[in-house]
Amino acid sequence: MSAFWRIALSSFLLASGARAGDDGFARWWPQFQTAVKSGDARAISADSKFPMQWELGPVRQVQSQAEFIARFHKLFTADMTRAVAAEKPVRIPEGYMITWHARGNEYAFYFHAAAGGGFALAGLSEGPP
Repeated sequence: MSAFWRIALSSFLLASGARAGDDGFARWWPQFQTAVKSGDARAISADSKFPMQWELGPVRQVQSQAEFIARFHKLFTADMTRAVAAEKPVRIPEGYMITWHARGNEYAFYFHAAAGGGFALAGLSEGPP
């Protein structure tokens, strides 16, 4: 095999491997950010599994998507909206997460792969800074 074809084959294999590692999160994340910015509770909770861990003060779980939508403005605070707009998601074994500090605590959103493809909000955790 000539050097040209070896280089071409190597380039193809490298490019294929890069695409194979693409799980789609980078395409999903801007859509989620848009839903958060517009306050679209239905889109934010689409494909999420309930009950969902939601540690915010005395709240520890959200039982259903209907509850999430009905209580959205109490469950999804302004600092959460700012965090989704500003923070860069980090890959973790279970999916992705973002973290931020507010009200004297550290918070994290978790995102997991959704059953139908794409990703979904998996929960909120609250802990000491």
